[in-house]
Amino acid sequence: MKLNKVSQALADAEKCVELRPEWEKSHFRKGVALEEKGDDALALESFEAALATTTGSGNPEIAKKIKRLKQKSKPVPFHFPKVKEVPKAKGNGGVASANHSNAGPVGDAKWLTSIKSPSEPVANRIASVNQIGGWLAQHLETHLKRTPGESEWFFENKQVVGFLDAGCLDALLDTVTYTVVSIIQFESEKDKNPNAGADAAASADLAGALTGVLHNLLHPSLRAWQTRKQHAALLGAFEQVLRMEGSPLNFEKGTSISIDDKTKQFTALCAKILNNQGALQVLCGHDTIARARLQLLRALTQRDRKEGEKDDVNSRVEESARALVLLKRCRYANGGNGAAADGKNSKAPSPAWEPVLDNLLTDQGADEVRDDVRVAIEQHALLAGAFVKFGFEGSVGI
Repeated sequence: MKLNKVSQALADAEKCVELRPEWEKSHFRKGVALEEKGDDALALESFEAALATTTGSGNPEIAKKIKRLKQKSKPVPFHFPKVKEVPKAKGNGGVASANHSNAGPVGDAKWLTSIKSPSEPVANRIASVNQIGGWLAQHLETHLKRTPGESEWFFENKQVVGFLDAGCLDALLDTVTYTVVSIIQFESEKDKNPNAGADAAASADLAGALTGVLHNLLHPSLRAWQTRKQHAALLGAFEQVLRMEGSPLNFEKGTSISIDDKTKQFTALCAKILNNQGALQVLCGHDTIARARLQLLRALTQRDRKEGEKDDVNSRVEESARALVLLKRCRYANGGNGAAADGKNSKAPSPAWEPVLDNLLTDQGADEVRDDVRVAIEQHALLAGAFVKFGFEGSVGI
């Protein structure tokens, strides 16, 4: 443990428990290693096993560990201040100016259809990407002048929320994925296909444009997140629940769901967090979902660069992807991507967690989420590589 080799320490402790299950130190040191890995539920079980041994029954250090972990696992009350209304920009004579509206431009659904369509000429698709970039730039120009947390912020603007709910970010990400794979394919066909080089170059232009817009779209959450410490704590708590022993996502695809005491405990803790409407709104907000994306990108970058302990980095990759997938499902549980890109009927969908959790506790539903988690990891791994490839090294904090 003092060499920070946590996985090896855990393996040693587990062997020690196997050899001497009646010795309190074997269980205690297993608990210490598990706690260091972030698995508080299993750590608590190990400390309780240590306390139950003959030699450990009166040990105050073990009792202290158990007390602290039990206090840590209690639900934390979260209080989120209401967003202040931003005064409308005023033109000459103190009258609100149409040219300087705080609302900003609405996105056009045609842009999303165009960038996702392989049958469209690449030049047209790049033009649509640039139009999304222009839409985004106008919103950023307004919102970067404001203090995040003290006024309406980028991810709270109705036009921004409307275009994101219409699928803007996912359309960009899906197209980046498809385009990067296409570039790889074209590069491999250069010897056989005379047009492959030109096709690869055109696809690279499209991928570069898409990557730049995604960079600019994700970046505001970095600045805003510094003022949202309660949001960060809530996302961390949700991720911790998702890695509990009773979570169906801990098992491989095809594993049947069995509703035992551990699964019930997992379900109860999910409900404790998500049943609070304030917490649900925060967790399903675009700023929190964007933060889960950034955490996933950062962990994937660390994994590729072999920074940090392998098991710990892989665990953070998995946790961020799980949170991202489930929170997106909760956001759109009532009516799909309900907001219109053109601003008509642009009311954001109302998040709901019950149908998402109910589905997760079925064999088919759990497999669907497991598939989505794998796809999220693969897509964001491609995006992290694209940031470096197309000149955004160091992008969005990775």
